[in-house]
Amino acid sequence: MKKTLLTLLATASILIANDALITELRALSIIQDNQINILKVKDEGSIYLVKGEPTNPPPGQPKNPFDFYVTKDKKILIMGNAIYTDTKEKVSFPIDKNILTGKEAFSYGTGSKVLYAFTDPECPYCKDFERKMETLKDKYTFKIFLYPLPFHTQAIPMSKWILNGKDANQMGQRLVAIANGSTEYKNLILSADEEKQLTQTIEQQKSVARDAQIRATPTILDSNFKTVNWQAL
Repeated sequence: MKKTLLTLLATASILIANDALITELRALSIIQDNQINILKVKDEGSIYLVKGEPTNPPPGQPKNPFDFYVTKDKKILIMGNAIYTDTKEKVSFPIDKNILTGKEAFSYGTGSKVLYAFTDPECPYCKDFERKMETLKDKYTFKIFLYPLPFHTQAIPMSKWILNGKDANQMGQRLVAIANGSTEYKNLILSADEEKQLTQTIEQQKSVARDAQIRATPTILDSNFKTVNWQAL
């Protein structure tokens, strides 16, 4: 009982300290001037990793969260990415597994190791990944999230053709086919109901990517939801 009480008190102290830090960071003039709401903070030694969101996004735009850094003396705010020098991994908040688990568009491959892949079928770098994925499908099971980016005009028609496959295996084959130059997606004819359903699925996929703060494609995560250098697979 005594041990449990001490644990609860220690946990409460951490939460109180973190709440106090969030309040302190929210009071910074640069945070207030840019109308940023701070959601949480992670101590990274000499700097704080901070997750924020715009308090007043443009009309019709969601409050997409983003990460940035503040030095411990609170004199410097840093935008962009930070990398651990030893592991070469991006400094980031852990991804909540509930955001991704069971939310993939489809799975491809039969391997025992699981990888989560965010890909845009029109993205040239994604096509490089997908061609490599085809050679690794016996080693890995790829949980595929389609994330068509707005500046790729054919990404959504490509995604609809992929998702219109009869099963997960055919969807994966269509993804790889596009990576290898297929333009069969241009011949897709959908009913109004099919069009509505596929559009809804793609929007759900984009929402998952935003919630997971995926910024670029391809982004590959391992079973611990840490970024993987897919070129080294």
